Amino acid sequence: MNIRRGHQKFEAIGALGIAAFLGIACFEIIQGAVERIINGGKPVKITPSELWILLLVLGVNIFVAFYERRVGKRVKSNILIADATHTMSDIWVTISVIAALIGVWLGYQWLDIVLSFPVALLVFWSGWTVLKENLPCLVDEMAVAPEVIHALALSVPGVVNCHNIASRGVIGRQVFIEMHLIVDASDVETSHRITEQVENLLEERFSPARVLIHVEPPSYLSNQISY
Repeated sequence: MNIRRGHQKFEAIGALGIAAFLGIACFEIIQGAVERIINGGKPVKITPSELWILLLVLGVNIFVAFYERRVGKRVKSNILIADATHTMSDIWVTISVIAALIGVWLGYQWLDIVLSFPVALLVFWSGWTVLKENLPCLVDEMAVAPEVIHALALSVPGVVNCHNIASRGVIGRQVFIEMHLIVDASDVETSHRITEQVENLLEERFSPARVLIHVEPPSYLSNQISY
């Protein structure tokens, strides 16, 4: 469990690095557009062979982006999903370049400047999405409200109460839940059976999840829901 958790944090750090690159790309796109507005710029020109290379790169990036996203979601890899988002930003930039070239051929020399701003906005949104999805993993943000876990635990027969509830991680990727469970059982075997039922319920509800439960006897009384 600790090894997996460590890998997730390293992946989240890598994803934040990608978010930073997306932020830099957004800034450079806007800076270039503003400079062309102020200082003017030479008309965009491209040879047929360069256009074919551009289309080839676009096709490769589309394949890589969708493949990375699909594999990243399947193996729950933050870094692959973030890199797919980064590749999608390259796709939008390439599409804007092609659209600008078409505009130039039609006589609209200003089209490449106008398209720079929505593309920069898309790149910024991509970076923000990566940042928002990976920060909770790094700061151990609470994944599930303790009241929800408390209600689920008490729905299992034999559970008297639970307290000291803690959860972290991201639902849909990996959730870690810890709690103290008071069970109505006089022997270890019954306590173990009740605890396993609670674990299975929580793992099924918040999968993938790792649940750690500290069992306490029915004589221990606590009505407090804490985390």
